[in-house]
Amino acid sequence: MDKPQTFTAKVSSVTQMAGVFYVARFALAQPKEIQFQAGQYVIFKIGPPKVNHTLSIASPPAAQGSIEILQSVAPMGGGSKWLLACKPGDTVQFIGPLGKFTLQKENPRQKVFVATGCGLGPLRSMTLDYLGGGGTAPVTLWWGLRYETDVFWQEELAALAARYSNFHYTITLSKPTDGWQGSRGRVTAHVVGETPELTASEFYLCGSREMIVDTRRLLTQNGVPNEQIFTETFF
Repeated sequence: MDKPQTFTAKVSSVTQMAGVFYVARFALAQPKEIQFQAGQYVIFKIGPPKVNHTLSIASPPAAQGSIEILQSVAPMGGGSKWLLACKPGDTVQFIGPLGKFTLQKENPRQKVFVATGCGLGPLRSMTLDYLGGGGTAPVTLWWGLRYETDVFWQEELAALAARYSNFHYTITLSKPTDGWQGSRGRVTAHVVGETPELTASEFYLCGSREMIVDTRRLLTQNGVPNEQIFTETFF
């Protein structure tokens, strides 16, 4: 595990992806590169001493000269206000990399990623890292959102599925309109019943505490060992 250090970076962009979801990109200034494992996070210094904001890295480790983060600004707390105030060229500082929510790359088991909302961030990093590195195990992504207007990155996900035959994804909405043609309901309603070789797979859960608790319970009830379930709670 890489030792955490302090980084200075410049804001490259802050982009509203959909609704409350924003992606920010930071170009590293000092040091100029970061070594991390997909799934890890950094802690931004956003105000007076000891006022910090933790965000998972959404970009793959191969992009060493910059990092991207995905955040929902719905809570509109200090971290949300800080992100919305960031402008291209602003200088920021963060500490990292940190965290043990990392991909078991060498394990040949199917990888099942389950996200709600901005929980997709670290799972995107894992997906890009694993597929881009030549990983051959099946990778399945479930992403739960509320409304059609919350959906983004669909072109990227579709391109990955077209390029890598071992990658499949499903976006499921809990509050879709009648016109929604995709999957419906919470991710917890789909994962167990629609995962082939359930007990031989490993699961990476990231997002709301409710989703993680419910999904873990359903998985263990259906025979998935705890050591094959990895979690990161966001809210």
